Amino acid sequence: MQEGADLSVVLKLHRKSSRVVAVEGPLRRPVNRALRGSVRALLGQGERVIVLDLAAVTRIDAAGVGELVRAFNMAAAVNGRLRIANASPWVSEVLERAGVFDLLTGEVEGEQRLA
Repeated sequence: MQEGADLSVVLKLHRKSSRVVAVEGPLRRPVNRALRGSVRALLGQGERVIVLDLAAVTRIDAAGVGELVRAFNMAAAVNGRLRIANASPWVSEVLERAGVFDLLTGEVEGEQRLA
């Protein structure tokens, strides 16, 4: 089985100068680079505001949190913004415990990249 093959990333729609990307399936170890590749491609095309729709993310672990942080940092490196939306209560709790939920949802403005 291919590493992380059960995660899919789909460009969902374009609205109000932001790209909404649907992330579906588990976001966990082994890390699937589809999310990173999709964010990198959008940034390379000049997109600067990306929203990751996590409504269909079924599981997340520390590796998944790390991927979201990497995506956030990639956007910040080019003066872009990456936010998450529609996280389930379980996914939200994992992100809160990791200390990144407010930053990733835009509840708190982060001027610097996360460590």
